[in-house]
Amino acid sequence: MPPARSPRTEPPGPADESLPLVRLGQGDFTRDLRAQDLDPHHPKNGATMSLLDSVITTTTPSPPKILVYGTPGVGKTTFAASAGALLLDCENGAGAVPGLTRTPFLKSWPEVQAWLAEIEAHPPEGLGAVAIDTLDWLVQRIVEYVVMDLDKKSKGEVTNTLSSAHGGYFKAREIVNNIVSRDLLPLFNAITDRGIAVILLAHAANTKITTPEGYDVRLAAPDIPQWIAPTFVEWADAVLFASRETTGERVLTTEGTSNVTAKNRYGLPPKVGLSWKDLSDAIQNGLERQSAGR
Repeated sequence: MPPARSPRTEPPGPADESLPLVRLGQGDFTRDLRAQDLDPHHPKNGATMSLLDSVITTTTPSPPKILVYGTPGVGKTTFAASAGALLLDCENGAGAVPGLTRTPFLKSWPEVQAWLAEIEAHPPEGLGAVAIDTLDWLVQRIVEYVVMDLDKKSKGEVTNTLSSAHGGYFKAREIVNNIVSRDLLPLFNAITDRGIAVILLAHAANTKITTPEGYDVRLAAPDIPQWIAPTFVEWADAVLFASRETTGERVLTTEGTSNVTAKNRYGLPPKVGLSWKDLSDAIQNGLERQSAGR
């Protein structure tokens, strides 16, 4: 007779939290002991996730936030059209650009704000980019709103200025800064969270800038007030100068020089073609090189 075989046993699997391990007590005084009761890190035992558990250690590319500035007629609006962008028209000068999808002329900050909020809440299907034409005029709309509409003592007074409104001492500037940092930029960020790039178009100006070392220099820079410009430059992933080469080619300068304000976070070559495809390809290549550690 063959020897009797011992019963086959399966390795224990993970405990089912819905089933008690043991029942303690007797009669009406019983308590089921489950696996989670023995785990001090289980949320039901009052454990909370440490802030350190939320530390990010990988790259997380998101749709680009780009400021493109240049002289009139260089092709900034055409660049936005090549991105398939929905252009928010703050300047009323884009009507002759072919292939461009744009809003009606937006004459006030509340109108621009409403459009941005609508795009964020209900993004059109397939929309890849939103463009502001132009940032300098958008800042002006916010200034007008602050000094003309928000000043309760002299509401609508055309003589109000940044230095005189809201009690003077340039308090209006601080209100403009608050609207930009607390309303405008969060709306832009929310739109990029939807997978939509943000393109800020601006005119160029020859601007006197004081370097961190204390030297005064003159650079090509976006034509926006210097008291608000650093906020947009720091927020943007890339600040690009659009210009024509001596050959007639239109290019974007991507790195700052002794003559030009520019920057980027993508490892772009010093110059790329003034088209969305050229820039997108360069961004993708730059991100791949950065990811590979080259």
